[in-house]
Amino acid sequence: MKKPVVMHPDAAFPDERQTPRDSDLPGVLGPAFPALNAVLTGLRASRPDVTPEWRFSPQSGWYQIYCRKARRILYFIPRRGDIRLTLILGDKAIAALRAGPHGKRMPALLKAARRLPEGTAFTFIREHLDVELTAALLEAKLAH
Repeated sequence: MKKPVVMHPDAAFPDERQTPRDSDLPGVLGPAFPALNAVLTGLRASRPDVTPEWRFSPQSGWYQIYCRKARRILYFIPRRGDIRLTLILGDKAIAALRAGPHGKRMPALLKAARRLPEGTAFTFIREHLDVELTAALLEAKLAH
């Protein structure tokens, strides 16, 4: 017997009938909003061709994916007072990061990351979100 799908208890937008607006984010995310806003503002400024799209999941409620054409760049799951950002990078992007200014941080990041068939998944929550590092990961992903 299949286990029923359960919504995450901290889902910021659990109502499938009501698509969130970006203006709803500061109030729901609270202290997590400034860092997220910095990451997304930087992404929009450097890559205007990357577009967000709200989607609904029975487990997490409404979430956003950021895509460049058909390629998924970033997953953003809003939670009450928190966020969850995930990027999946390929081997070329990781090699470029190892050779760059964040190279010393890569062993620890890779140890915490999950290996998936499509690449390495880096996931950040509010308390571990480094805006500069996330921008570097995004740039590496977009360049490779």
